[in-house]
Amino acid sequence: MVDRLRLPRPTVLVRSNRQRHRCPRARSRGLVVEARRQLGGGRRSGLRHEMRIGILGYGLDRPLSGVTRVGIELTRALAERDDVEVTLLRAYRNGPFSDDPRIAGARLPFCRLLPVLMALGGPLIAAQARRHRLDLVHDPIGIAPFTIPRRLGGPRAVATIHDAIAFEYPDGYPLLNNVLHRRYIPWTLRNVDRVVTDSAHGRDAIARHMRLDPLVIDVVPLAIASHFTATPSAGEIARVRASYGLERPFLLFVGAFQARKNVVGLIDAFAQAHPRLPDVDMVLVGPRQWSYPLLAERLAALDPDDRPRVLGYVPDADLAALYAAATAVVVPSLFEGFGIPVLEAMARGAPVICSIASSLPEVAGDAALMVDPRDRDAIANAMIRVATDQTLADDLRHRGLARAAAFTWAETARRYVEIYRSLA
Repeated sequence: MVDRLRLPRPTVLVRSNRQRHRCPRARSRGLVVEARRQLGGGRRSGLRHEMRIGILGYGLDRPLSGVTRVGIELTRALAERDDVEVTLLRAYRNGPFSDDPRIAGARLPFCRLLPVLMALGGPLIAAQARRHRLDLVHDPIGIAPFTIPRRLGGPRAVATIHDAIAFEYPDGYPLLNNVLHRRYIPWTLRNVDRVVTDSAHGRDAIARHMRLDPLVIDVVPLAIASHFTATPSAGEIARVRASYGLERPFLLFVGAFQARKNVVGLIDAFAQAHPRLPDVDMVLVGPRQWSYPLLAERLAALDPDDRPRVLGYVPDADLAALYAAATAVVVPSLFEGFGIPVLEAMARGAPVICSIASSLPEVAGDAALMVDPRDRDAIANAMIRVATDQTLADDLRHRGLARAAAFTWAETARRYVEIYRSLA
């Protein structure tokens, strides 16, 4: 076991509320809070030099999930800056950014499979960091394969840990993912210089479950891809609706089919609301990542008239049009690390019905109709209200557009670069 955080002792600098304050050197399960040198100190001067940043690109060549989408968008936003030089550490030869002249590539052979990355990623990343003279390596996906400590040649490292879902809902994860999140990552974080997460709720949950002090965890909110902010044409919306056979108004759910997403609670609430909304359908969009037998049983037991349309995974271009066409988007989750579908829906002008659980109030602000996710009556009533009250729907739509505009990848990248520089 590694010692938990111990205060006080030698003086270093950490940031609090964007200011520099003196406080003791801290260790939490081996996680080092690095000294943040004041301008003009150490080998780095106060000049804004170009930093060499390695980004771990695990999984970017596969159908996008929430975390791989983060990897894509953050890499793109960093590449657009003139104060960082980005090297993508990737296992694939052909895929995202493989032909982008702004981004150097560094191969991690055999690491396309998660067990291989967990076992061999550490030495391979360290070797590529030395070869490309990287100032640090950042894993935005949340694998943290930093198995080589700095004293043995490992790189400076930043890890984005998006949530503590494996601790809160372990039954929804396969064995390997539980091992990754509950055992492997807490162990490798001792070789990480900074942990970052997406929300204050996520920070507190990670600190609690991984026995870290919140002082060593930064919060940097996520954002949405640019193609979710463009206004879709009426023709594009009509094409997508026709391709999926969506002739009637519909309520939309977007997310993985997992217990923590409360999909069963949603379809039960819709069955309850449907007599009041006989001409409205429920549409479920998302990947079937892992086994969820309760959902299959509940869908089979429903009356055909109350049964949602299950579209599964859809391409981003179609998803953007589905958001724009929806009567409302419902996000009834019991637990989230952030909640990107909330912002995607708002950016497309869809009214949002949102859970009050976990990080979602931080994301939605005052721009969604908030409900208790365990109260199916409340979810049903919210769906009825938004579908039948045009004034309410328009108000949510306008609030949502303004809320989504406040979250940009340029700002997310700027805040990450601030963290990188604090470790230089």
